Amino acid sequence: MSWQNFILSAVIRRQQNATMKLTPEHRFKRQRKFMAMDIGKPNKTVTCTTDELAGVKAEWLAPKGINICPSTPVCVYYHGGAFIMGGMNSHRQMCSELAAQANISVLMVDYRLAPEHPFPAAPEDAMSVYLALIEMGYESRNIIIAGDSAGGNLALTTLQKLRDDNKPTPAAAILFSPWLDLSHNSQSFTDNKQKDVLLNKTLLEEAVAMYAPKLPRNDPRISPLNANMANLPPLLIVASRVEVLLDDATALHHKIQELHGDSTYLEWPNPPHAFPVMSRFLPEARDALKKSAAFITQHIA
Repeated sequence: MSWQNFILSAVIRRQQNATMKLTPEHRFKRQRKFMAMDIGKPNKTVTCTTDELAGVKAEWLAPKGINICPSTPVCVYYHGGAFIMGGMNSHRQMCSELAAQANISVLMVDYRLAPEHPFPAAPEDAMSVYLALIEMGYESRNIIIAGDSAGGNLALTTLQKLRDDNKPTPAAAILFSPWLDLSHNSQSFTDNKQKDVLLNKTLLEEAVAMYAPKLPRNDPRISPLNANMANLPPLLIVASRVEVLLDDATALHHKIQELHGDSTYLEWPNPPHAFPVMSRFLPEARDALKKSAAFITQHIA
């Protein structure tokens, strides 16, 4: 464990312990406010441009010298935040680092959040932005999709729906600590209950109640781990050994392998959930982004 990870994990644990003493309503407001803060500056070699695709707000992060046009590759990124928080500010710094390292433009999707916009708003926005790129002339072989936590859920559900609807699928996908089974019955919720400094079952249950109050938790539309995993593009799955969502990542990897699909699984021993987003602070996160950039280079046209 790096000393940076040791210190950051201690700070996060202390904040989360204080947060869990609040009422659910106060807890939600406090966490959403924190995730809305501009907590990191983008890489200086990357330009930021706001946009709107299919009525969905988005932001382009492109290394200087790369034109944003249908002839250039793009990584579509769905941010995490349990479907109820997060956005451009919370993920801009990390996405700019990924853009710089992979030398690719990254399109961050500002999808609608619950509880104001419950399911199916988020997956509809995720799908709409991808299809808008196709309609603009982007070739699917030049598109990577990626996401962390709830964004990893959106990335996988988008892949599955594109396949089921016979639409062009992207060249590959990257999932950081994906949240894929909203029933929360896996063994890692027990094994890592005291080890995960960022997430716990209570927080996730509260988020699901806001995101999809009318659906069974195991419905494959919100729990894509229960859906068909056949004929998906190559996946890179990144997880931490100490997170409660560890089994979501490993189960996805094993299911794809059982179907003779293409899945690469990378695990770090001690960092927090969705740690690649913390590349400003953690060497483990920067290492994960470096490997993710190499994966993009390997699979992009």
